[in-house]
Formats: sequence, structure tokens, C-alpha cells
Amino acid sequence: MIILGLHCGHNSSAALMKDGVIVGAVQEERFTKCKNQVAFPEKSIRNLVDAHLGGDISLLDHVAMFTKNVDPIGLAISRYSDFSVLDHINENKEYWKPVFYDSAVNDGKYWRDMYVNGEKLNQNQGLDTDYMKSSGSLEDLTRYVSDELRIATLRDKFRFGGPCSIYDHHYCHATYALYGSKLPQVIQGETLVLTADSWGDGQNWSAYLSDEQGRLNKIGGGKDHSVARVYRFVTLILGMKPNEHEYKVMGLSGYSRHSKYTRAVEDIFDEILTFENGIFVSPKPLKESYFDLKERLEGHRFDNIAFAVQNWATRVTGDWMKYWLEKTSSRNVCFSGGLSMNIKSNGDLLSLPEIDWMSVPASGGDESGSIGACFAAAIEEGETITPIKSAYLGHVNGVMGEEDKWQFGVQAANDDPDNYLELQNIEAKGLAKLLANNVIVARCVGPMEFGARALGNRSILANPSDVGNLKRINDAIKNRDFWMPFTPSILKEDTDLYLLNPKKVVSPFMTIGFETTDRAKRDLIAAVHPGDFSARPQFVSKEINPEYWELIHAFKEITDVPALLNTSLNLHGDPMNCSIADAARTLSLSALEVLALPGERLLVKKDALEKVESIFEA
Repeated sequence: MIILGLHCGHNSSAALMKDGVIVGAVQEERFTKCKNQVAFPEKSIRNLVDAHLGGDISLLDHVAMFTKNVDPIGLAISRYSDFSVLDHINENKEYWKPVFYDSAVNDGKYWRDMYVNGEKLNQNQGLDTDYMKSSGSLEDLTRYVSDELRIATLRDKFRFGGPCSIYDHHYCHATYALYGSKLPQVIQGETLVLTADSWGDGQNWSAYLSDEQGRLNKIGGGKDHSVARVYRFVTLILGMKPNEHEYKVMGLSGYSRHSKYTRAVEDIFDEILTFENGIFVSPKPLKESYFDLKERLEGHRFDNIAFAVQNWATRVTGDWMKYWLEKTSSRNVCFSGGLSMNIKSNGDLLSLPEIDWMSVPASGGDESGSIGACFAAAIEEGETITPIKSAYLGHVNGVMGEEDKWQFGVQAANDDPDNYLELQNIEAKGLAKLLANNVIVARCVGPMEFGARALGNRSILANPSDVGNLKRINDAIKNRDFWMPFTPSILKEDTDLYLLNPKKVVSPFMTIGFETTDRAKRDLIAAVHPGDFSARPQFVSKEINPEYWELIHAFKEITDVPALLNTSLNLHGDPMNCSIADAARTLSLSALEVLALPGERLLVKKDALEKVESIFEA
């Protein structure tokens, strides 16, 4: 059976399953070049069908759609991609404050007027958004988009006449939590499956128990786990974009050391929410999430707020997780949903004595809902499901014509292809020599990673032992915030050299934070957190990605360091690069000098050729 999974909300995506195996998954933003694209994922569907079905969509047996309630505003107005911090603040002042404080009607007029006036329109959304001109209620718009428009769009654009099913938001997160990574053989019998996020289909958390047959039985759920929502508004209060920059708050939290001041801020969050005796408790609940929270945090310093919200979020989530572990007598947990994107929390949760083993699959936000929908449909159809082994599920070079040619990307950057030279037969040893000599190497090789984390195939790589590489990448290529850490990709068999991992959990997707050894503070100084020296590592397996493993192994032979600094291949504000043309454009518009391409090719800027050749010859 062939199943197509679709997500039509924040960071839209599509996934394809053949006979219980996920063979492809990709986010729409990679094709529209608009970060966090909200859309009917037409381009993603076409890419998957072309790559895996020979362009014949009639081979599909079933289409599975993630979430019963699609946000009609986000499809029409680009709140997730184009809203600035000021736009979000104005939205709270002009729309939500009157609703919460002046008894105004929550009718969506603010966004409807914006749509009629042609302001902040969502581009490349892939469907007709003129429903925004109707006089129906927001509930009516939600029902129309969710139950009619997305299915009608599928049938119109692709002439698909087969069955379409819609699955619950948190059930899809739960199926992804269970099947989104390969479970170790030691895990037998019942496993606790937890999900948590800001909101979806009327809830923000769920608890399931899986049996030996892989079926999920729901044992709990609710709408009172408001941690993710509070964290989102703290992001805005600190002057960063909600629904995108929460990871920056997480990164900032690693710097504060002022327990006297952070404890006072944690007390504020504890008044908002704690978890006690099996229930969420709010001694002093928020009236709403922005103005009330902002007033309570007034006068507290930014780093103390970041530390406190991170610590509070982990503690509340940990107490909730411990309750369900005790209730089910399980010592193993699978975790997904937007809150599972907090890598630092995941590491602290793993350290709980109540947990023997923990799985956090790649990119558990709503983008993975399309994969979860495939799993949900497969369970319903009685299919035998194969858990995901790797996140290399995206675009494979060669499907997109011109966009898979580097000349196309260079020209898109208004550059001349004659300014570049393509070197042949550059093996892993050659790239490793460049890296060992502190040349920063971009790599666009093999299938693209699914999700938010670059896992080596669409990555910018550097020597992790030279702290100067932090500044080089930040200033000349990525323009990242100075406090944000990079990531080490470490050979799986050598992770004990650098990570404190007493439970021997394998983390191939960069989803769990770890404390590090003294050797890591030397060998990986540019790839660990500058404040607390923690790491959000990728365990690189020779079985899963032999080419990337070979590169790191070759670097180890030269430097005795079995790891590389890894960050995503893109310019600031762009999605992770997809095609060779995307990568060549990034090369052209940045201070990068070299780009590794499929077939052991290396694209080099001519003004860097002499340096590159001298390193090869040394």
C-alpha cells in the first residue's frame, strides 16, 4: 500500500510511505524558499511523486492528512514567515488586548482587513484563500478549510480520486514518537508515548501506551500543559520571533549563573503552572499570554528570564513525565510534539532516575505531522510498520532539472560561473585535509535531511577544535546570534570520548542535549555551548550515512578528533538548502570558498583555488 501524508499548517510538509516504510518526507519551505512556509504542500507532493512514483500519482492508495483543525488565518496571512517581532507585538496590542481586556469579539477582523488590503499575504500557499472575504465565523472558516478546501485542492491539482482520511493532531504526534526512530531490541512490551506542544485539535498534551503489537492506547490528554505556549510568549517578550526563535531562548539560557535572581523569576513561572499529584496546577493563572506575562517579568534581566523559563519548563515537564511513568510502570518513553524540540530539556529529562531509555525522533514539531499521518493510516489499514532508520528522506539531486546544476544557483546570485572551478575526484581525505587546515566546507551530497537539524548532507562543516571558526562562520556566512552554539557530528563509536551518556542512549537526530567531558572542552570547543559546555550532538553511523562517516573518520586520522562542527547550509533567514543550485547560491553570497558536490566533486571559488591546491599538495 502507498500512502501520502500531508500537513497544511506551520512548516507544511508531505511524506510518502510504501508498504509500511517511509521512503520520503520533505518540507514545503525547501522549495518555496520561504522559511516556515504555511501551504497546501503542492511542491513537496510533486517532488515525492516524481522521485518515488515515477511521476504517477495514480499509484497512491490513500492520502492521510494531519490535524482536524487547520488554521485558516495562517494559510492566508504570512504570520509564521513574514511577521517581524514588531508585527507580532502590534497584533497583540491591536487585536488580542481588546479581546481579553475590552470584551471585543474574537472574529478575525484584524486579519480579514489585512487580507482585503493586500497586507502580509501568504505567498505560495497553494490554494484559494478568498474564504477570508466571507462573513463566516472563525469556526466556520476552520471547518471549511479543514474538511473541504484541502481535500478539494488535492483532487483538483492532482486528480486524485482515492480515499482521504484526517487524523487527530496529537495521535499523529504519538505515532511519530513511537515509529519515528528505531527502538532498541531491549525495549519490550509496553512503552510510554507522550506528546506536548502549544496547541492542536483542542489539546496540548497526550499520553499513550503502546503494546507489543505496536498499537497505541490513549490513557490521557488535556489542554492544561501550557509550557510551550508560555515559552513562545517569553520568546516574543525577549524581542525574538515566536514560533521560530524559541531555540535562541534555549541557547541563551546556558549563560546565566545568578541563582539569586533566576530563582525569583522561576517563582513567577511557578505561579503560572506546576504539576502536582497528577494534575497541572495554576496558583495564579495568566489572564492572557503576552501583557500579563510581560508585566510579571518587568525588571528582570533577559538572561535570568531565559534561564528561569528553561529550568521551569524542564521541571514541569519532568514532573508530568514522571507521573505517567509511575502510573504505567514503564521506564521507557517516546516523546514528540513541539515541546520535544527543546534539546536541552530532553537531556535533563533523560537524566531522570525514573527513565532507563528515551527516544526523541527528528524534528517533532508539526512538520513531522505528515509522517505521523502516514503511520496513523497504516495502523488503520493493518499495515506492518517499519520504524524510521534515518532522517535522510528528502530531495535527491537529479529530480529538479536546472535546480540541480550549480551554474543555475550562481547565476541566481547575479554571479558569473566563470568565477568558479569544479575539481574532480576529491575524496574524503582531501576534504578532511581542508577542514584540518581550517577551511570551512559546505556540503550538498546525498538525500536531504528532513526536519530542522542539518545532519551532514546539507551542512556547513568546520574544524571543531579551533574556536576561531565560531566567529568565521557567524560573521562571514551565517550571521547568527553570537551566543548560539553549533553542533558536533561525532562518530557513533567514539561518542564516549566526549559525552556523558551513562544510559547509552543513541541520538542520531540532534534531539538530546548531553553534558561533555574534559576532552570535549578541548577537541570540540567550537562545537559545544560556550556558556555551559553542553552539546546537542549527532551520532554518525557508518551504516546510516557511510559517506559522511568516511569524511569524519578521515578527519580523525589527521587530527585524532573523530568529530566535526556542523551547522545548516543556508544563509541567515533562509530555509536549509535543498538543491545544488541552492547550495551554489549560498556559496556565491557568502564568504564560503568551497562546496562539496555529489560524485566527489568540489566547487571552488577561483580566488581560493591557490590556497585549496596548496593544502592538497602539502
